[in-house]
Amino acid sequence: MQESFYSVPGCPCSIALVSDLHEAPFKAVLASLRKNRPSLICVAGDFLIGRLPKAAPKVREAGVLPFFSACASLAPCFVSLGNHEWVLTEADMELLRGRGVSVLDNAFTTLTVRGRPLVIGGLSSARVSEYRRALRSGLAPVEANELTRPVGVTQHVPPQLAWLDGFSSRPGYHILLCHHPEYYPRWLSDRRIDLILSGHAHGGQIRLFGRGLYSPGQGLLPGLTGGVIDGRLVISRGLANTRRVPRLFNPPELVYILPASDCTDSSI
Repeated sequence: MQESFYSVPGCPCSIALVSDLHEAPFKAVLASLRKNRPSLICVAGDFLIGRLPKAAPKVREAGVLPFFSACASLAPCFVSLGNHEWVLTEADMELLRGRGVSVLDNAFTTLTVRGRPLVIGGLSSARVSEYRRALRSGLAPVEANELTRPVGVTQHVPPQLAWLDGFSSRPGYHILLCHHPEYYPRWLSDRRIDLILSGHAHGGQIRLFGRGLYSPGQGLLPGLTGGVIDGRLVISRGLANTRRVPRLFNPPELVYILPASDCTDSSI
């Protein structure tokens, strides 16, 4: 696993960005978090593999509750929902909250870190909202899953954006957890948000000459697969693999964002 450190001007504290864990072993991730001691831990979606659970709740079956308990013991931990979290029920989210995690499902919260107010929000994947819409229409879970599975659901259908007006208007430094980096140019770039934390692209799966080869939602030679874009969109290359194609020249990545005065951009 690679640790990447990025500096972002104006960032008031150290932040760990965890993305695309996909139920993978997390011992190395926790070891890194314990070593680096970030002020905040932000999990930007896809900590699950999106398949219907054999028994409810899904988070217990997936074995991720010990990971979140450990994260919450280290620092305030915030979670947003990626496209694989379509399967989560309210019972699942209550279990996460019971482990001390703030689940931000198209919602935001405020806190003070190092004397500065922070406003932290989580924009849920359109896959999540569309699956819920299908269930409300009377479809069975299997049918709703089939209807909302295509990549186009997250690529072309907008997520729930109305709540972002209230989020952006709150005083403080604004951090948005948004699993899909492709949402940035379409719906987020003109909003008052200081820092956006994303993943999803898995670094483009295969990286050649520092560029990813393919990403769902972006296609061939995607432009948003890792690093810092526009000084405020930070994209993790993710911590696992859900494809039959191996990750090549693209190790799993745990990202740390530090105030500019504390860090020179680097990866180790």
